[in-house]
Amino acid sequence: TLLTNITETTYPIWNTVAGGDSSVATLGTSSGNYYTGEIHSYAFDQDPTTKYTNFGSCSSTVYGFACGTKTGVYLTLNRGASLLLAFQFTAANDNVYRDPFNVTIEGSNQTSSALTLGSSWSLIYEGSSGLETDPGRRNPGKFRYIPENMIWYNSYRILITAKRYNQTSTQYAEISLYGY
Repeated sequence: TLLTNITETTYPIWNTVAGGDSSVATLGTSSGNYYTGEIHSYAFDQDPTTKYTNFGSCSSTVYGFACGTKTGVYLTLNRGASLLLAFQFTAANDNVYRDPFNVTIEGSNQTSSALTLGSSWSLIYEGSSGLETDPGRRNPGKFRYIPENMIWYNSYRILITAKRYNQTSTQYAEISLYGY
């Protein structure tokens, strides 16, 4: 069963690691920003023609600028506590180099006021996003299963820990969360 719907309230974050406090991202086109017209709620709108783009923080590498990791989103499910058993990312419309490669997913049953605190989150998954092979633009990647998760959570936090290549941001069309 798809756990999310198009009316979920989402919160954009950047400069955040699993177990760490969340930093709120804002609209704009530089560090700590997500792109205007490519907003966080689009990650759960069930429309592969929209996307969420986050610039995150940037560091210089041999290959250019590495931006967009340590970014993501968290949400409290409208449906209430749910058991997350699988997820799937959908690639955005352009620039394969901005695809998320590795992610973390955490769960929480804390109140909304505590969700910016890293101590309120428990790590559920760390690994591939399912986009390690390019599925084509606006297409879903591989399902990733989380069979060891046995805890029902009200809230989930998804963070991008690596992406395909050094680019100015990370982008994806959808994050689909599945379970009960």
